[in-house]
Amino acid sequence: MSDVFILNTGQTPPEGTRKPPRQPRWTDTFAYIANPDQFCRHNLNRYGSIFSTGVFGGTTIFVGSAPAVQMALNGDLHYTEIGLPTTTMTMFGEHSLFQRPDLHRQRKQALRSGLAGQAIQGYIPKINTVIGQRLQEWPTQGKIALFPAIEQICFDVLVPLLLGIELEDAYFQGLPIGSKTSLKQCYKTFFDGFYGLLPWKSPLTAFGRGLQARAMLIAFMQAVIRRRRAETQLDPSSDFLAMMLVSQQAEPDGVFTNDLVENQCLLQLWASHYEISGLVSSWMYQVGRHPQFLAELRAEQATVIQDASLSTSLASDSLKAMTLLEATVKETLRTLPPTSTANRRLTQSVVLDGVLYEKGCTLIAEPRIAHILPEHFAHPEVFEPARFLDGGEIDKYAVVHQM
Repeated sequence: MSDVFILNTGQTPPEGTRKPPRQPRWTDTFAYIANPDQFCRHNLNRYGSIFSTGVFGGTTIFVGSAPAVQMALNGDLHYTEIGLPTTTMTMFGEHSLFQRPDLHRQRKQALRSGLAGQAIQGYIPKINTVIGQRLQEWPTQGKIALFPAIEQICFDVLVPLLLGIELEDAYFQGLPIGSKTSLKQCYKTFFDGFYGLLPWKSPLTAFGRGLQARAMLIAFMQAVIRRRRAETQLDPSSDFLAMMLVSQQAEPDGVFTNDLVENQCLLQLWASHYEISGLVSSWMYQVGRHPQFLAELRAEQATVIQDASLSTSLASDSLKAMTLLEATVKETLRTLPPTSTANRRLTQSVVLDGVLYEKGCTLIAEPRIAHILPEHFAHPEVFEPARFLDGGEIDKYAVVHQM
């Protein structure tokens, strides 16, 4: 990457420095939310991969080139801070990882043991069982509304694995939320609150209703945590909440404070549910549009799992061996990326490649721009998983993940 030149307060930028093109407009937020893909493509075609907008208020600079994305994401505690909108940060809550960038890495490391490696291996049989049961309910002919069907399965998989609870109505007796249906609806209201543009707490607004749903969900998490603590013996490998509670018992003054545990229960279920539902739906959509890869995926599965009776009880090693499957997932994330949370606010003005990024501006590393640049990906409009297979060299900052 080119060197990032950090300007001291009051320092004059080098001669020849220019600001990003385009003037912010008050309509930008509405245009972006209404159709983010169209917004990004239109401005990319007219102004290039770096341009100024008025998205979410103030001056928000969209960046898509790999050097600019790297600059945006590597500046924390040096010249940037988390730059999500105020309403979004409020919905995340004061104990979320986003609110303490100085502790972000430490907390992520502590949480990883419940979301990777041996823990995932233990979750797989439960995941397979639920998926198998729910797929039996799908129609064998005709069309299906893909996202709602996937979202239902993901919810039924994730709630027990993250919270360690059952989804039968009997389990909900005595809890602030009385059924699985009510829990799902409460989460939807909470999710919708992230799209509230103004910080009005009135129940007449999406943001206000989202805050009310958040309070109900926190009360629900607190009740579940009390119930789980009353269990005679917690197995940290059984679910995400059990891992946090056992870690808290082992180190009462450690990372896992009561507030963090409650907030992680809330946010991990929300993030996992909607992100995984969106990814799986998008992946199935892309594979369905490109059936040649479906045949190749089936052939790969048959090669890796030669005993057909084991196809419903995959181990993590088997999944790792399915390189084409991984490539199709990566290509799905490239072509149909989720909305970026890689937002940073500049605490110092910086210059990169002759472009001035002024203090106070927000940077959005936008995957809808980065992922369609020809200098990043040859023939970007083509769904081509082979670009992610061995031998393909891709700049890691050409792919924008949620951060």
